[in-house]
Amino acid sequence: MATILIIDDDPHISELLCLLADHLGHNGESALTLKDGLALAREERFDVVFLDVILPDGNGLDALPELQQLANSPEVVIITGKGNAIGAELAIKSGAWDYISKPASTDQYLLHMQRVMQYRSEKQASHPKLGHHNIVGRSKAITRCLDLAAKVAESHISVSLFGETGTGKGLFAKAVHDNSLRRKGPFIAVDCATIPENLVESTLFGSKDQTVTGKNYISDGLIAKADGGTLFLDEVGELSLALQKSFLRVLQEHTFRPVGSHNEVKSDFRLVTSTNLDLDALVKTGRFRQDLLYRLQAYTIELPSLRQRREDIPELTRYFFNKLSIDSEATPISISDDFMKSLAAHTWPGNIRELFNVLEQVFTNNLESSEFIPIHLPVRIRVAAAQHSMVLQPLNKTFLTVIQGNKSNNKKTLPKTIGLPRAELLDTNEFPELKTYREQVLEQAEKLYLESLFSHCKGNITQAANISGLSNSRVYALLKKYNIKKIYFTP
Repeated sequence: MATILIIDDDPHISELLCLLADHLGHNGESALTLKDGLALAREERFDVVFLDVILPDGNGLDALPELQQLANSPEVVIITGKGNAIGAELAIKSGAWDYISKPASTDQYLLHMQRVMQYRSEKQASHPKLGHHNIVGRSKAITRCLDLAAKVAESHISVSLFGETGTGKGLFAKAVHDNSLRRKGPFIAVDCATIPENLVESTLFGSKDQTVTGKNYISDGLIAKADGGTLFLDEVGELSLALQKSFLRVLQEHTFRPVGSHNEVKSDFRLVTSTNLDLDALVKTGRFRQDLLYRLQAYTIELPSLRQRREDIPELTRYFFNKLSIDSEATPISISDDFMKSLAAHTWPGNIRELFNVLEQVFTNNLESSEFIPIHLPVRIRVAAAQHSMVLQPLNKTFLTVIQGNKSNNKKTLPKTIGLPRAELLDTNEFPELKTYREQVLEQAEKLYLESLFSHCKGNITQAANISGLSNSRVYALLKKYNIKKIYFTP
């Protein structure tokens, strides 16, 4: 039995759809406003949502992105009047399952409900959920990767994970293993970038060694140890061309010879690889074998950078702070909204790994705090937040002026949107000259840096000068310029 949510301000349609759900053996619930409907949807127990467009407190299409981000990913069927058909079609391109034009007959509603429930049932049967403990996030980008990993986990084919450093390729490799038929076997991880070149072959293939008594024995390599389980080659693009040739044969036949031995050894392993390099580009430059690349890319998953899933930053932050609190047996510390906004303003070139390193630094240095606020963050993160706000400030001011002007002239106001105004609506007179704007941004960043520096140094001028690379006299001059008070100094 499935659960269906109807969000429609027409009680007759809501009642009809609930009756049809009951007729098909499902449970139907309804809400007459967008606010009440979203409150129910956030409980994440609905398989299908029938969503009206024109509601007393808003446009149903505006709620589509939030519904799509829910962990249960309900199918959304748009209910619309004839005048909104174009908008509904656009919604389908954005992920809605289908739309129903009003007025519609009982048979039409019933047919849509039957079809969407059949689709939902088949989709769930063919999309097993990936059991995992450490992959955090509900964004569309990461959910797609989890679905792909769940699909391939139960097979035996090779999996290639692509993504920038720090995006969680190792976690996905372990999740694929833990959800596979080989989960009871070993998971052998090899960092191809850290093994010394003269030891790579013996590390992977093992070697024939001799005891002090003169007897020979075979020292197992990592490929042999992966027998019955998963071999994870992290940063596979770092393998030398000679080793790539040897490893290609291992993949084809699952047999190999330990270094110094003439005997073949078998190993039944499942291969998972990862890289942050463009292997196609390496093939073109002759640094990676094309035939090996074909073998590795039986199934590929490209992990998003943290910049591509910024909406996951709050959940990742709470998860890691909670983990640190449990590990340290410390009382959880609350997190301010400004702290979260500062995190969201950073570009995170090191991705999740960089985020967790920053959060660990914040946690360790501020255990006595009752709440994490922006001042607890490293200077570079705070500078990025300040620069981000400076960039948006003149645009937001212009946007506000445009809206207020529309209201004062009794013209139709612009819809509420998040982001920048359309270019043709901007009054370019509101923009400062580039030179002036650059000076303002740099001055604000410089002041923020100095305040944080003196807080860190507890007012020690010599230490501040050494860290910043400035002379003592220059430090004093900047203190006077920015009127930095003695609150940054220890008594």
